[in-house]
Amino acid sequence: MFADDLKLFRKIESEADCLALQNELDSISLWFSTLGLQFNTNKFKAMSFTRRRLAIDYSYTINGSVIDRVTSNSDLGVLFTADLNFRPHIDSICCRALKSLGFVMRTMNEFKLSGSLKTVYCSLVRSMLEYASVLWDPFVVIDSCHLERVQRRFLSSAAYMLKIVHPPHDYTPVLRALSLTSLADRRVKANLVFLKKLIDGSLNAPSLLVQVNFKVPHRATRSRVPFTVPLHCTNYGKNKPIDRMMRLANEDPSFLSLP
Repeated sequence: MFADDLKLFRKIESEADCLALQNELDSISLWFSTLGLQFNTNKFKAMSFTRRRLAIDYSYTINGSVIDRVTSNSDLGVLFTADLNFRPHIDSICCRALKSLGFVMRTMNEFKLSGSLKTVYCSLVRSMLEYASVLWDPFVVIDSCHLERVQRRFLSSAAYMLKIVHPPHDYTPVLRALSLTSLADRRVKANLVFLKKLIDGSLNAPSLLVQVNFKVPHRATRSRVPFTVPLHCTNYGKNKPIDRMMRLANEDPSFLSLP
């Protein structure tokens, strides 16, 4: 969050919760008036996060002005939707990454070395496709393929430029020549690194750490998985960020030895 940003949130289950949130807004408004500060009401947005078909609709106000209600909003570079579906965000970053890739491809003749070409691609294109990926990491194949398609377009051009021989539609030799890996593999590693930093204290986020369920067996078993992952009846629940990280860690024997 930026220094001059403010977010208020509350679990809404009834109109009484809406009124409580409105009271908090009124208190903040009064506090700002006491300090002689002013809000930019044009930048205020109200957004409800829910997967229910019918959500409680309440018109919140600040300084007498009704706050605009939106169904999607970009926050710190990530596009959030009301149902927390990150496909619009993935579509957005792929579009921007393709534009940057177009610039890279137009200037490829300036880079005769694979190392230079790789550096430019990773800095200008791949970074867009991986920013905050531990939050929106897709679990639907079509979204993952959409991301990989951007990298494959780069690999195709790089193979032509650097004269790397590869079978049709198989860019594994190009990945190997440039010392790159698939974006999906990199997202898996990013999940594991994030979880490891959360556990060892490198990342200070107590609200996330309390969601990590360490497995403490009552008796000796052959199982060596470090976490107990809650069961979910939907793919959406199964792929909640922390639960996804714990599941990936259980599937990777090398997790505990990560630096």
